[in-house]
Amino acid sequence: MNFTFLGTGTSHGIPMIGCSCGVCRSTNPKNKRRRCSLYVVAAGKHLIFDTPPDFREQVLTYGVARVDAVFITHPHADHIFGFDDVRRFSTLQEQHIPVYGSPETIAKMHRKFDYVDKGYNFESVPRVRFTEQTEPVFVGDARITPLPVSHGPDSIYGFLIEAEGKRLAYIPDCNGIPPETLALMKTPDAVILDGLRPSPHPTHFTTDQCAEQLKKIGAKQSFITHITHNWDHRELQTYLGDAVTVPWDGLHIEL
Repeated sequence: MNFTFLGTGTSHGIPMIGCSCGVCRSTNPKNKRRRCSLYVVAAGKHLIFDTPPDFREQVLTYGVARVDAVFITHPHADHIFGFDDVRRFSTLQEQHIPVYGSPETIAKMHRKFDYVDKGYNFESVPRVRFTEQTEPVFVGDARITPLPVSHGPDSIYGFLIEAEGKRLAYIPDCNGIPPETLALMKTPDAVILDGLRPSPHPTHFTTDQCAEQLKKIGAKQSFITHITHNWDHRELQTYLGDAVTVPWDGLHIEL
């Protein structure tokens, strides 16, 4: 299994529009953060987790040439508003692509992208099969399990990807992990978890809360994501030490 961070930033992206702080003006490419998305190759299958507004630029920049399935954590704009560009993959592959999410998420995908269900020609819309997911599904030999977590008042999904003896947990938006979800993860090879900023937020873990949860999960490799402009990359890595890796857009990891 391997994975690539297509985006590691918060909903605004970094640099933020109209901001002249040191991070937004930084020349360090690791401070340029597109909205959160992850590309995973597991047991030969190519999986996308969320399609943010930057999705087209992300897949072009990092060479994503195929998509076998899409998994949506929740239907907020910063996680789905690049969805239309899935149509290029369905056109190239000449097939419908399964799109998985919670029943609530899939219902909203039907409403927000209602044209997908209409009878346009094959190249005009994403050819997908919206599928409600409440239990593990297989894409080839890769097993993907939904991980229910709290995102403020909403219950949304992270995902556990298992293939070829490796286990990866991806939870980009979260401010609470129930015991049942922690039990599902057990001890993964890698975990990627929301750690928005130093100060409290009503729907996201703070940096310190993220680090605390990552320690509790005890993965072999731990990563923070969904990072705001409150943190410079080097400063955040120094603050977290060796126990947690601060990723950057384009970071590729082999498990």
